[in-house]
Amino acid sequence: MKKFSSILEVNEVTKIFKIFNDHQKNCIFAVGGCIRDIFLDKTITDIDFATSLEPDEITELLNRNNISFLDIGIDFGTVTAIINDKKFEITTFRKDTEADGRHTKVLYSRSIDEDVLRRDFTINAMYLGGNGDLFDPLEGQKDIEGRNVRFIGNPDKRIKEDYLRILRYFRFLALLDKSESDEAIIEIIKSNIDGLSVVSKERRWDELRAILNLPNPSIAISSMSKIGLMDKYFNRTNINDAFSNLIEIESRIGINPNPILRLSLLANNSLENANDFIKDLPLSKSDSVELLKLCNINKKVVSYISMKEVRYLLYSLGRDEFQKQILIKWAVDTKNKNEVNWRSLYEVSQSWTKPIFDISARDVINMGISQGPIVGEILKDVEDWWAENDFIDDKFSLIERLKAIVQSKK
Repeated sequence: MKKFSSILEVNEVTKIFKIFNDHQKNCIFAVGGCIRDIFLDKTITDIDFATSLEPDEITELLNRNNISFLDIGIDFGTVTAIINDKKFEITTFRKDTEADGRHTKVLYSRSIDEDVLRRDFTINAMYLGGNGDLFDPLEGQKDIEGRNVRFIGNPDKRIKEDYLRILRYFRFLALLDKSESDEAIIEIIKSNIDGLSVVSKERRWDELRAILNLPNPSIAISSMSKIGLMDKYFNRTNINDAFSNLIEIESRIGINPNPILRLSLLANNSLENANDFIKDLPLSKSDSVELLKLCNINKKVVSYISMKEVRYLLYSLGRDEFQKQILIKWAVDTKNKNEVNWRSLYEVSQSWTKPIFDISARDVINMGISQGPIVGEILKDVEDWWAENDFIDDKFSLIERLKAIVQSKK
């Protein structure tokens, strides 16, 4: 019971279990990723449920207990309960009847045993009751402990039902931090790789982004590269030494993954490759902008830079962008002797405090400049001079510089 406290002690989860089990004993279970992540000691972000009740019974029960819900997934047996602004998907037990590689027709079921068999991998087929009892008929917990990504049933058949399972296999390979892929499964995936073309670009990108957001995706990306999957579906982005180096650097200095930073290295920090990727795949606007920035390498960021130049770049680029540029340059640097320099630069940026530019638009206007774009131009010229002179802490010098620039503009 204590093992699952991060699920069972959530107030909203307790409420859902009580409402459903008061209606019909043992009719609802927390399921899938939240159970898997408990055994992986990962933070639980989403808690989903599976139930023997059909969608109309679910909505009736939620209405009766004054719980709001979304029913946009009701055609697929899913109702999303909303409690205290938190969302919980509640899905009726199902069994698959037909599949075409993209979509699967399902029938509702009252049997948890049938629901188990339609799930993709054993590690996602564990169910938790409100009393803390675990239902794990396919030994998903054992597979997690053995770092084994195992399909439920015949792998070839399960992949043909939904080709996205190819990418999900690699995602869970990375999630379990598997040291090597299963060659037999890889051969089956190779024979089905063309089937991924029927999967939408949105779903393919979502899976790749999820892989890139995991602590160590190197084995998964390497396996995908070897079978031509990255070439075929992700614009010739492939595993390389810089990508692998970045994963190790992140681990050494203890920072969280940035999937777009990692993607820039897979694309060899090439603006041409980045633009091709953006044209072909549905990146968000913010992800697209970030990728293009990261593929536009700042030539001033080098391992032997002076502290004065560091302060200038930190101010002009911002801490976040400067650190990303450091990580990229560090990852592509093949000289081990520069490791200390790169680490020092990153640590300096961590403790940096942005200096305050003590000149305002009012100071410019007070010198006889009319309001308009020229005010901003003058401010920028003064600020650039100030930054280039190592943020001189002398208001008199700043005013004198401002006077000189104003005079030159009149």
